[in-house]
Amino acid sequence: MILYHYTTAAGLHDIVASRSLWTSHYRFLNDTSEFLHGWKIVLDAIDRRGAEIRDISSLAWETVALFRQHSSEIHGFVGSLTSEGDLLSQWRGYNRGQGFSIGFSADWLLQNAAAQDFDITPVLYDSEQQRAAADRAVTLLIGRLVEGTDEPEGARAQVRTWWPHALKTALVLKNQHFQEERESRLIWVGVSWPGDLKTRVSPAGLVPYRACLFDKVVINNAALHPNNCGIEEIIIGPALGRQQTIAVEALLTTHRMRLTIKRSEIPYIAD
Repeated sequence: MILYHYTTAAGLHDIVASRSLWTSHYRFLNDTSEFLHGWKIVLDAIDRRGAEIRDISSLAWETVALFRQHSSEIHGFVGSLTSEGDLLSQWRGYNRGQGFSIGFSADWLLQNAAAQDFDITPVLYDSEQQRAAADRAVTLLIGRLVEGTDEPEGARAQVRTWWPHALKTALVLKNQHFQEERESRLIWVGVSWPGDLKTRVSPAGLVPYRACLFDKVVINNAALHPNNCGIEEIIIGPALGRQQTIAVEALLTTHRMRLTIKRSEIPYIAD
């Protein structure tokens, strides 16, 4: 299976040069309503089980309320992947067709992500599936509270260690109108800033990010040359000139990579 990441020319250059995907802090996503959609579903699930949580531990419920007010203490970083490597809506979003789609071996990415405490999780678009995922997350919290509230601060600690899971769940719940994207998300969540935190410059200002390296783990697979670091193909956007095939080949040669270069099959020219 191949997972694709759409990016600009600058993005392609930096991804190949650094052998990493940059995951942005979730509060700096292009569309903040994406996160708010999922977060509301998780909070609704918490509220549905609120009485149950209070019965187990009033301190746990107070801690949940505190985290809801100060959720900025939890940091999550998100990168976008998809199983669709040549999708019109994605090309429109990246320089109006003047971007690139990088195809990675899903197995290679998964193993490298896991080695750096990242998850790769398919996005859920169906409302019933979203509600079920949020309910499972709350059930996990309740199970932890039942097992570990003997110590005075045990309930508070259980909520603190569970809260990143709640955020991860929210980050993979997306409005059904985006279903054609068939997105998976590369996610890291922690209760403090990661040790390898970096910032980049964007048109909107500074953006915190965490890089997920894809050369941490080398998989012994005859079909995947180790120099390619899991990249299987690059698709050139439909609005880019044909000479870009030569340019991409030059970029790959510079970094001792040899892989398939394709052009988009979509007849799209930006206005």
